[in-house]
Amino acid sequence: MELSSKRSHKLPLALALLALLLLGAGSLYLTWQNLRQMQQTVFEHMLLSAKSITRGLDIQLAEGMRRMRRQGMKSHQAQENLAPAARELFREMVAQGDLLFIGLYGPDDKPLIIVGQNKIASKFTPPPTIFNMIRSLRESSTPVIINDKASLLYGTVGQPHLLRLYGHKDQRFLPPQERQTYLLLVLNAEKHLAQFKQYKRAALIQTGYVFIAGFVLWLLALAYFKRREQDKQLVKLERFQANLLDHMPDGLLTLSPDGKILAANGSAHTLLSANEKAPLVGRDWKEFAFDSLQEFRRGAVLWERVKLNGINLELLFFQYFDSPADVRTMVIIRDKTDIAELEDDLNEARRLASIGSLAAGVAHEIRNPLSSLRGFAQLFAEKLKDEKPYGTYAKTMLEEADRLNRVVTDLLYLSKPHELEPQIVNLGEICDSMNTLMGFDLEHKGTELEHSLDVNEVYADPDSIRQVLLNLLVNSLDAVPEGDGKISIHAKKNDHGVWISVCDNGPGMPEDVRKHALEPFFTDKPKGTGLGLAIVNTIMRGHSGRVTISPSASPGTCVELFFPSPRNEG
Repeated sequence: MELSSKRSHKLPLALALLALLLLGAGSLYLTWQNLRQMQQTVFEHMLLSAKSITRGLDIQLAEGMRRMRRQGMKSHQAQENLAPAARELFREMVAQGDLLFIGLYGPDDKPLIIVGQNKIASKFTPPPTIFNMIRSLRESSTPVIINDKASLLYGTVGQPHLLRLYGHKDQRFLPPQERQTYLLLVLNAEKHLAQFKQYKRAALIQTGYVFIAGFVLWLLALAYFKRREQDKQLVKLERFQANLLDHMPDGLLTLSPDGKILAANGSAHTLLSANEKAPLVGRDWKEFAFDSLQEFRRGAVLWERVKLNGINLELLFFQYFDSPADVRTMVIIRDKTDIAELEDDLNEARRLASIGSLAAGVAHEIRNPLSSLRGFAQLFAEKLKDEKPYGTYAKTMLEEADRLNRVVTDLLYLSKPHELEPQIVNLGEICDSMNTLMGFDLEHKGTELEHSLDVNEVYADPDSIRQVLLNLLVNSLDAVPEGDGKISIHAKKNDHGVWISVCDNGPGMPEDVRKHALEPFFTDKPKGTGLGLAIVNTIMRGHSGRVTISPSASPGTCVELFFPSPRNEG
């Protein structure tokens, strides 16, 4: 998801950058085309000006010649008058500033009349190629640099009859190549180029503005997409935080300075309002009356352990500042019921360990003299069996010694149970062996033993599971009514292991007895030792399982045993 988000974030930026590059390339191309077109227009304008000036000079020279003829001047007189007039005309044109040079050249490319600014006439020599171009195309133009000034050299064919005015014979008798005159002029391009440079500067500035605007737009797009991505991340973070607060197992409350509940997550409603439908927000924290209260302080955090509706809760109070004038309190509520039960189990295990150690010592001290007493009791029972009432006393002493020996054996098992070797055990075979083992007792009391097995295998120690079932069946047999007793064994499996239930139709187990039934030496039977269920509990702990006695909702008692699945089964 994060990789996809980064790709979706980079794609618009790449598109924006591509658009900026295309915009820049297009702007550069258009600017280059416009500058090229403008340069071409300036050149054409300069060429058109040069043509117009050349045509005007040609017309004025021809008109001067015709005027002199009308006045009846002879050829040498016209030559003497026209040459100075032409030279003066050239000077007037050059003095206006637009022209740097004017020259009239003959067929041999030699100058006839040349006029220029600032001694240009004496320094400037037209390139020979221009005359060849004029002969081929009747006109020619080329850019030149004169006195560090950009200029346009333009040349065209002049009036052929002007040759006669400068000492040549009648042009009709000359070859065609010797009849030509050439009129050259150099046009100052600085003014025209100044406009072009101004336009070029404006175009470059405009292009720069476009680039800057595009770059700014790209930065804005970058900021926009970044902000949008940040908004998305913020929305995701807020949604994640909301889901985290709503689904976290711990309750979370926010209290105002006067103790009002300002906010509460789902777990807080579950833990504090299990039996209530009223919302927590807006209620006063003091409304909750806890069954018990223990307070501890750890620095700036107040830690309380309370009990509410049978649930053990841990409360953590700490303050935070929403603003300098608004001090609020955060309350974290944790369900510690399971931990409390584990602590109770730990305390019970410690107590059982203490009892087991004591029982081991007592049993060890009792067993040796008990063996001697039993031996003497057995001897007296055999010798006095025919003498009344001493024989009866001796037999009673032997029976009580055997019962005391069984108690000592159970005490030794509690103090040090044998090592378990769990394996896959067939429940059907175990139940059949229970029928065989207790068949006489069941028949004697008129009790029926039934099996209802949804699963036929369990992971347990074979000898231990037989002892557990035997102890439970013995207890059930003592509890069921004579002649109409029913005992059933059920087995079912879930994702974590196998549950085995031993149920009977006896009078049931009172609540005060059920709470202490698994404790050693606790019994409500006149002749019981109180070690049967304690041994069952010890065996189940050895299997990492547990034993529970269901409350008596109907006549009878149901003891449930949980055997966890082996770890390699998942």
